[in-house]
Amino acid sequence: MGGKLRLSNRVKRYIGAAIAAGVTTFIALGMIPEANAQTCSLGEAMAWQVALNDPDVEQSPDYIREVTETFIAACPDRPEIPEAHQIAGIAAADMRDTNAAIHHFRNAGPMRDLMANFYAMASFLAAGEARETWRLRDRVIESWRSRIERHPHTTIDSEPTPHGMIYAVNFPPGSRGSGPRAAWVAVPFKAGWPATLSVSDRGFIVALRKTRGSNSQAQDRYIELNRCHHRRTMGRIDASVSSVDFDATARASLTAYLANPDGIAPATEGPAPCIMPDRLLPSGR
Repeated sequence: MGGKLRLSNRVKRYIGAAIAAGVTTFIALGMIPEANAQTCSLGEAMAWQVALNDPDVEQSPDYIREVTETFIAACPDRPEIPEAHQIAGIAAADMRDTNAAIHHFRNAGPMRDLMANFYAMASFLAAGEARETWRLRDRVIESWRSRIERHPHTTIDSEPTPHGMIYAVNFPPGSRGSGPRAAWVAVPFKAGWPATLSVSDRGFIVALRKTRGSNSQAQDRYIELNRCHHRRTMGRIDASVSSVDFDATARASLTAYLANPDGIAPATEGPAPCIMPDRLLPSGR
């Protein structure tokens, strides 16, 4: 299938999550007599899972795609097929095969996985299907917002600007060790990728900066700007400065971003998925 690209770490993490979900699904279904009516046995699904985790084979996009498309063709009625289409779609996008990626994402049905959805958006955009791209983006944003609203002790409010919406999120204290304390997410009304400013307590950043001679303190908070293909640490603020104090600055910065967001021009060399989508749409975990 060509395209000897090594599968990126982010794709490996997604595949691991999808595989775990698939294993749970088909083991449970394997306990139900009706599952025997499938065109393929549990053993064939397990063989696909094993192939995806074979340590003796380079887990390149073309390999992942080949073994997964073989499984899809042989076992179209297995309950793992939606996850398989997501995995094949990601691999096809990494191989810059836009049409194949779109085929798989459309056959995956509704996708809950954030990375798979961002890969699908990038594939639609590369194909010139801007309307489908930003329609999917809006569905993903709405799903993210709904999950945030249901999260205990997390608050979210929204503010419209001339060019888009800004969501301000404050996460509960218990989540700050592994995620942001607060985040401001900018989403264009029309074409464009989201961008996020976040304030985080990240001990590893403090430790790294101390090794470089910085006077970073454990209680410092770091301001990070996450865009589709770029992320950077903007600076640090003392723990005595609350997210409320930073709110006006964050909103002003993202209002400026919304006037000229990333992603207006379509990709010309195949899908270019956003990096670290969980930083663009943080959950606080």
